[in-house]
Amino acid sequence: MNAKHLFKHFVIGFCGVATLALTPAFDITPAFAHGERSQEPFLRMRTVNWYDTQWVGKSTAINDVTELKGKFHLSEDWPRAVVKPVRTFINVGSPSSVFLRLSSKVNGTPMFVSGPMEIGRDYEYVVTLKARLPGHHHIHPMFAVKDAGPIAGPGGWMDITGNYADFTNPIKTLTGETFDSETMGTATGIMWHLFWAAVAILWVGWYMIRPMYLVRARVLAAYGDEILLDPIDRKFGAAMLVFVLVVVTVGYLAADARHPVSVPLQAGEAKIKPLPIKPNPFVVEVTHAEYDVPGRALRMTLHATNNGTEPVTIGEFTTAGIRFTNSAGAAKLDPNYPAELVAAAGLTMDKEAAILPGQTVDVNIESKDVLWEVQRLVDILHDPDQRFAGLLMSWTESGERLINPIWAPVLPVFTRLGA
Repeated sequence: MNAKHLFKHFVIGFCGVATLALTPAFDITPAFAHGERSQEPFLRMRTVNWYDTQWVGKSTAINDVTELKGKFHLSEDWPRAVVKPVRTFINVGSPSSVFLRLSSKVNGTPMFVSGPMEIGRDYEYVVTLKARLPGHHHIHPMFAVKDAGPIAGPGGWMDITGNYADFTNPIKTLTGETFDSETMGTATGIMWHLFWAAVAILWVGWYMIRPMYLVRARVLAAYGDEILLDPIDRKFGAAMLVFVLVVVTVGYLAADARHPVSVPLQAGEAKIKPLPIKPNPFVVEVTHAEYDVPGRALRMTLHATNNGTEPVTIGEFTTAGIRFTNSAGAAKLDPNYPAELVAAAGLTMDKEAAILPGQTVDVNIESKDVLWEVQRLVDILHDPDQRFAGLLMSWTESGERLINPIWAPVLPVFTRLGA
């Protein structure tokens, strides 16, 4: 290699090192990851429709208890490609174990094990959390389905203040013993990790020096494996097998003697009844739906009938945790709901007047906002079936909320902006 090539490689290497060194100095913008956006839109829109989500106590001190709660509707338009919710579990999505989950309840039933839920029904959940790691954390409710994985709900920011060193989690056992589960067994776990690492190093080291790997590989390729095993190797292997079995047996007996009263991992099934079905006199059917690609707007035509005794006003359309509201819906909006999940452009209709009792009307609704792109929900147009689902929120004159699940195929259209 001549001097020119040496100089070229030196310059390339120097530039690479300089880039790595200077990047932290100039790129100081924090990265807030939103993993839920990576999930396919049909998963977020057509499986679990979350609503009334609340992040109780958005600023919590170490060791304080807070809650994540709300409701969800399992969409009638459940995708064929997703396993039916015959084995489900409610969890919390967070950046590592920043909270300790004390309990999970669905419709008042403790859900420490999984269980089936019914498509087309509603459920109310309450997850009790204990603050563990200080920081500014993005927290989601999660609906896990066996063989389909977790489905993320809307995410909200929660702050935890204090010092992690002050965190404790005292547990009182059935035998009356009290210990801190955050530190209980730490020394024992480290000891066993070091012990088995030493055994593994001994096992690998024995064959490394009898003879070295490269020599053994050449012999194995030329003559097979029998010539590599001498009587000493076989005796060493047998001794190691007996040693491991003895250690495991003695370790199990010692742990059983120290903790004679134990509860096995639960493998049962939670029996959860869905929320009662409330009478809904407002009947809604989507007769046409299209997505304006350049305009970033979902347009729907609703065939609505008011079979009740009070006028009904449409106020909100929500899907995948994103909320589109008009003036009527904005008045009912929880001010603590994450602002980044509320569409600024909102919901517009060609008929803003309330639907009177006994009246049947066709209403054209448009939910237009850049959130369709930001939240990557527009990727629904790349799905084979191109369908959407969500919840339509309406209110009667007396203030009662009516919830109508809606779904339909979506036709992509391309119109000129400003047309």
